[in-house]
Amino acid sequence: MDRTIRVRSTLTDRKEEELERLGREKEAELRAGGVTASPLFTSVCIAPDLEKGRLGYFSPQGRLIVISENLAWGDDGSALRGVFLHELAHALDFALNGRVSGHSALFRQYCSLLGLEPGFEKSRIRIDLDAREEKKEKIRKLLALSSSPFENEAKEAIKKARMLMARESIEIGEEKNERIYMVTLHQAGRFPFSVRMLLSYISRITGVYIVTSYNGDGSKSAVAYGSLEETEASIYLYDYLMSSAEREIAKLRRKGRRVTKDSFLQGALSVLVSGTADESADRAIIAVQNENQRLAKKLVFPDTKIVTTTKRSHAGDAGSYAEGKGFGSKLDIPPAIGRKKIGCP
Repeated sequence: MDRTIRVRSTLTDRKEEELERLGREKEAELRAGGVTASPLFTSVCIAPDLEKGRLGYFSPQGRLIVISENLAWGDDGSALRGVFLHELAHALDFALNGRVSGHSALFRQYCSLLGLEPGFEKSRIRIDLDAREEKKEKIRKLLALSSSPFENEAKEAIKKARMLMARESIEIGEEKNERIYMVTLHQAGRFPFSVRMLLSYISRITGVYIVTSYNGDGSKSAVAYGSLEETEASIYLYDYLMSSAEREIAKLRRKGRRVTKDSFLQGALSVLVSGTADESADRAIIAVQNENQRLAKKLVFPDTKIVTTTKRSHAGDAGSYAEGKGFGSKLDIPPAIGRKKIGCP
């Protein structure tokens, strides 16, 4: 199951389509020149928070080209194109030789074949992006000063901010464009009651909006939509709770106990829900869920009808339910999951 966190927005969707089109044009050029190595890649993914400030990479597993969200939002197009062609050269290397050979002389030949300018360096782009972010931060501070109660200071600040924005071609409102992040939490042919309960609990705790949809292979996927922090939290919370419950169930079964997973997890979650009950916090989470639902429907499902289903009651095993309640009362969920890097495999 692919656990890549992806971003969806009007801007990033458009840039993914442009890069996909560029890649297919390059494949056609290669075929016309007698190089039969296409398709070089399956798709382009604009993803957040790549490790170590990476701008992009080619993943041989799935032949996926991944581009940093930071590059997509902060570039005029030339650097984005260059990074994509750089990764496409890695894809060509893999297609022709069955491996990714790094930045070898052969790789540089592939870069030239794809039309990448000689001397292109991703490290230089990284430096330029960092410098651009520093200028953005300076503009933000000037705009904050523009609301100063001192009239002359406010006028001078807005004047400097506008001059800097014009000179650097920076629109400070660009990061306000609506976006939403998405990640697959569970994928299978059927969703047992324990999984449905856990997904409902995670939505209630993190505020992610979860949609279950059918895939072309007959399986179903439960996808969480929310902010980057919310989707990250949903992954770790899902994995932590499911793996913790499965370890405890296995331990009880080794002792000869008869335990059903559905009833056990139902008991555990009943304790966790009661332990986090807070009327004001619940209202805040509902507001977050509603906003995530609005963004998901606007950016991901604009022409799709989403049906809301009611979770049916489950008459389970009383003994397993009691075991789960005991487990839930002792379960120590980390108070802060923390930011972690999520990337393509």
